[in-house]
Formats: sequence, structure tokens, C-alpha cells
Amino acid sequence: MLCEALTLRPLNETDAVAFKRLRLIAIDDSPSAIWPTLNEERMRTLDAIAAQIRQTPEQIVFGVFDLHMLIGITGLRREPHAQLRHRGTLWGVFVHPQYRNVGVARALLDAALAYAPGMHLRQVHLRVNTENPRARRLYATSGFTSCGVEPRSMCVNGRYFDEESMVRCLDREQAAA
Repeated sequence: MLCEALTLRPLNETDAVAFKRLRLIAIDDSPSAIWPTLNEERMRTLDAIAAQIRQTPEQIVFGVFDLHMLIGITGLRREPHAQLRHRGTLWGVFVHPQYRNVGVARALLDAALAYAPGMHLRQVHLRVNTENPRARRLYATSGFTSCGVEPRSMCVNGRYFDEESMVRCLDREQAAA
């Protein structure tokens, strides 16, 4: 549950500048948790970012705002291929360091998971750096289970990082309810 001063909503094209600003902070803060490098993200055009955060039947990006400042983000994207359309990918979960430990990440995750059935998703996948115990704990307490580790998934400044794949099966939860 977010405090009254914070609002959560889907992002749209007009949020591209704020999204880019927060992504640059995210990459600077956690370069081994986000795939583009700082320079790659800086080079992205606002049009490309607007397309990335534009809500469609295949994707949605949620943001948490403190007044007009974007302080947290996450995206949910459905796989495009027919055999994989039951799967979604949770990506880009990040909370500004000054707003951590107040429930922002949990609220973003809850919003994405609540939205997933409307996208006809039966399961949601994610990847997390194995050296990020806080994020791994958040996902585990949100019902995600490990389904493997990819060794040396990322290389940041010559250092390799493993990534854990996790999944939450939504259709099993609906059947149990």
C-alpha cells in the first residue's frame, strides 16, 4: 500500500522524459541489473522511449510518482509468438534509491500482476541478478519461483554476473481459488 503522497498509474508517451531520466539513474545505480549501458540508454531517442512505454494490448509500463517526479517503474510485456502468448515478461523494476523500503516496488509488482490476467497471461517470467538479494526476496514473497540460473548472463566492466530466471504461474492460482 502506497502512502497518499505517491500515485501509481500506467505511463504514456508524455512520460518519456521522466522515464529516461529515471532509467539513467537506474543504470548508474545498478549497472549489473539493467541491460543497456548508460551510454546506450543516453543515445535512445524520446520517440523510441515513447514507443517502449506506450500502452498497447501487448505491453504496459507502470510508474509511481511523488507529485510530478517519477520514482519507480516496471513493465509487463506479452510474448509476440503464438506458442508463447500465454507468457509475459516483467522487466525494468526500479525504485529511486531515496524511495526504497516504503512499498513502492511491491506496489509496482502488485499492479503488474493484477493487470496480467487482462492480457490473457497464464504466467509471468522475470530475470534477476543473483547478487541482488533484496529483489530476489521481493519476487519470492510475491509468489515467483526459481526456474534456473544463467551463468555469466551479463558482463559489466569485465565482470560477469549470473541471472536467475523466475516464474509465477497465474492459471494455477486461479484454479486453486
